Amino acid sequence: MSQQQVDVPVIISGAGPVGLTLSSLLSRQGIRHLVLEKRDRVNTLPRARGINVRSVEILTQLDLSEELRRGGLPPLWTRQFVYTETMGGELVGVMPGNMGPGMADAYSPCNYCVAAQDRLDPILYAKAKSFDTASILFNHEVTGFADEGESVLATVRRRDQAGDGESQHFRARYLIAADGGGKGSVRGMAGIGTAYEQTYRSFVSAHFHADLSRFTRGREGTLIWTLKPGVAGVFHPLDGDKAWAVQIQYEPTRENPDTWTTEIVVQRIRAMLGAADGEAVDIDVHKFYRFTLTVAVADRLRQGRLLLAGDAAHKTLPHGGWGLNTGIHTAHNLAWKLGAVLRGEAPEALLDTYDSERREAALRNCEFAKVNAGHVEQMMRALRESAGAQERREIVEGSRQYGNWTGLDMGIHYEGTHGPCAFVPDDIPVPEVADPVIDYVPHAKPGWRAPHFWVRTAAEGYRISAISLFDRDFVLLAGAEGHAWLQAARDVSNGPGPSIKAWRVGPGADLVPESVDFTQLYGVTSNGAVLVRPDGHVAFRAQTLPNDCMAALSEALNAVLCRGH
Repeated sequence: MSQQQVDVPVIISGAGPVGLTLSSLLSRQGIRHLVLEKRDRVNTLPRARGINVRSVEILTQLDLSEELRRGGLPPLWTRQFVYTETMGGELVGVMPGNMGPGMADAYSPCNYCVAAQDRLDPILYAKAKSFDTASILFNHEVTGFADEGESVLATVRRRDQAGDGESQHFRARYLIAADGGGKGSVRGMAGIGTAYEQTYRSFVSAHFHADLSRFTRGREGTLIWTLKPGVAGVFHPLDGDKAWAVQIQYEPTRENPDTWTTEIVVQRIRAMLGAADGEAVDIDVHKFYRFTLTVAVADRLRQGRLLLAGDAAHKTLPHGGWGLNTGIHTAHNLAWKLGAVLRGEAPEALLDTYDSERREAALRNCEFAKVNAGHVEQMMRALRESAGAQERREIVEGSRQYGNWTGLDMGIHYEGTHGPCAFVPDDIPVPEVADPVIDYVPHAKPGWRAPHFWVRTAAEGYRISAISLFDRDFVLLAGAEGHAWLQAARDVSNGPGPSIKAWRVGPGADLVPESVDFTQLYGVTSNGAVLVRPDGHVAFRAQTLPNDCMAALSEALNAVLCRGH
């Protein structure tokens, strides 16, 4: 064993999409770090593929929006879910979704993106390695660690071609476990259990290439379900051309997929297609495996200098595509807090808010996915028991929540139900909606994502989204008569801690909104103000101008950063 020791502020164990996103977010703050990945390359499997609007907003801050667009599913395929007996058989029904281009225009400058991980992960890797603050090492596995109070010492084995290799030590201020929660993971070494866990049915997932255009023409969809007994499952188009993934249902009391061969998988896919007898369908299967649906959230996301992220922190069902997205949001929440602590702007107590906020959000998303899975099961059962075609179409049309989740996406928020949070609550109620998963009314209650609106800069006349302002720094948006707030932001920025960028918003102000009343949207008067965190969540709201706005702003910032705790 080599005794070489390397010191670095942060070690990230795992170069999956969450670890790589976190890497880039830390690099943009100038934080040196090391990413260690036991595999020899980034993921090449098209696992998760739904990148929701909030996640696209975050990745757009990394200048990845155009690459995501090019790597995503063509718009023709993203507007609906399709339900069939077999892919080429009777069309049961179509359910419009909210993943098509322009469907989030009222709430965001970004679009939902359907891009599978075999396309997403290389994009994230290229971005992460473009920063000189990041070192990314493949064939390096964390095999042990010790939290020594002021630092953490990780033991890392470098694998050679034979699977063996020397070990060395890496010392860091913090270790991030983004390597999943399975056997041999960092989380497993730490002995952190699960606060919430459930296992559901298993499928056989397969990735293949085939020309299925004769089956899909006129019934393109983000998901194409097959409902006929014995061939039930769902097709996932990956590129709108010949790349596909499929989930094949099987009967566990009669079938053992561990004995399946490639030819059996091909036969099952052909049966799901419903091709006529003798019709040749060339199917090139690249990989297939059994996949068990599991939902889980860790007991805690922080244990001393160890922090959990991605699947190590939480796993959710694929119904709604919230596994990958929950991980991206978790990385976004952690990055600015870790940066503030490492720069000495906040005490380590701020990291406790990472634990409580992201466990709260993960549990909410897991519950949503569980309900969504229940909707699917109920719908499938109702379709099997339906009386005819009209009733089947009505059942599909009634499944709107499965594929429409603007409220959960744009309404991402924290309420403080699981511990300390990094915002100052107020007593203004949130707008009531019929269904918080589907429906969204923009507002700026502390803890919630600050809403999008278009503005023009008074000086240059540029048109920008407010979302683009909420990036790396604290941002203060004051009403048109909020001159005192801008001075307060300058004064507070001259003290210890982070700087605050501040603008007045309104007619004749620094930022002039288009077709929206900023004060009404954000719930303040013309001399009130809202403080937004670097991750775009509202930290503090003052409806009107207090007697001493500098004291109010300073007190709010101290509370958000847990200074004095």
